Order: sequence, then structure tokens, then C-alpha cells
Amino acid sequence: MRLVENLIGLSALSLIAACSSVYDPVLPTGQDGRVNHEIEVVQDTEVLELPASAGEQGLPYYQMGEIRYFLSEYNQRGRRHGPLVVSVPQNSPYASQYENGIQQMLRIADEYGVRDIQRSDYNSNGSPDAPMVLAFTAYRAIAPDCPALNTINMAATVSNDPSPAFGCFMQANLAAMISDPADLLGARRADPSDTLRRIQVLDRYRAGESTATERTDSESGAVSQAID
Repeated sequence: MRLVENLIGLSALSLIAACSSVYDPVLPTGQDGRVNHEIEVVQDTEVLELPASAGEQGLPYYQMGEIRYFLSEYNQRGRRHGPLVVSVPQNSPYASQYENGIQQMLRIADEYGVRDIQRSDYNSNGSPDAPMVLAFTAYRAIAPDCPALNTINMAATVSNDPSPAFGCFMQANLAAMISDPADLLGARRADPSDTLRRIQVLDRYRAGESTATERTDSESGAVSQAID
């Protein structure tokens, strides 16, 4: 009789263990959607080629719009990651036009606040087709390839594992929305501290004065004074 009771107890324990493994509410290791559907971040070199024209003293006028757009892209995507590189073909029959073109480009760059500019010329072997080149480094996010929901059996829940698409669409949306994909590689460096402001605050604190910034009535955030 005791043997039968022991066998029944062991069977009950085995059944409980089996149930707990099948219906464990905790996601198994590796089922994190951010890991299974990781966003790939790749480094790109954005390039704008500007060929010279025999009838122009500098860059052709129709290229000014292209330069402005490229500088706008640099401000948005490349400023954090290095200088704007300008490459001029050496030994080109349009050498003088390109030198004038550089001055045109620098004036436009100044309008856009772009001052981190590096020149890196290359040998054109005398080719008239060799263009002036603007380039900068940027990063691009590649969204994960999410499986179509109509290919997934949503009724297969016996293992309590998450769906193969779990977290994938959230990651895809993040890859499409993030302004600078380089942020996915790590936190940005902190801006340098304002030493003079820190000294002023400490001096006021030591003197027992208020350290808050003084504001005028025009800086109030109140929308209306109709209701007090």
C-alpha cells in the first residue's frame, strides 16, 4: 500500500512539473523581441558629384539647389559623424572652374552653418569628366523582415511561447522613425559643461542667494489671465 502511495505521489509531482514547463508564464531565454528582431545599423558615405561646365566660370547655376539640399542633409544626418569632405580633381582641364566652385560652395555652406569642412583632392589623370565631389558619413537603420501575420498560426499556444512576430513591428517602426540611427549603437556624448555658469551658481549658493534664473513677465508661460 505504501508503495502505491509513493508511486501516486511521484506521478503527481511529475505531472505538476510537466504542466509548469508547458505553461510557464515567463518568456524563455532569447524570446526578447529586441533580440530576435534586431535593427541593423550600417555606415554609409553620402556622395554628391558636381561635374564642371565649359561655359561656366564656376559651378553651373542648376547645381546650387543640389548643394543646398546636400548641406541640409549633412546638418541633419552627418554633422555628428565627421566633416563635410570636398574633393577636387587635380590635373583637370576645369581646374580654375572648380576652384571658383569651391568658393561658391563655401559661401552656401556658411549660410547653413556648416564650417567643419575638409578638403581631400584626388588625381583625375586629366579626365574632363572627373567631377568635384562632396561627401559625408551617415548611418542608416535597416528594419527587420517581419513575417506576415497570415503565415502565423495564432492558435498554436500550447507551448506558451510568443509569436514569431513578437516585437518585430515595433522594431520596424522604430527603425523608420529614429532621426539618427547611430543612436541605436550607444548613447551620445554629453555636451561640455558651462564652467562660467557653474561658478555663478556656486557663488550665489555660498552667499545664500537664490540660484534660480531670473525671468521677466514676457517669459511667463501663462496663456491667459482671464481666470486666476
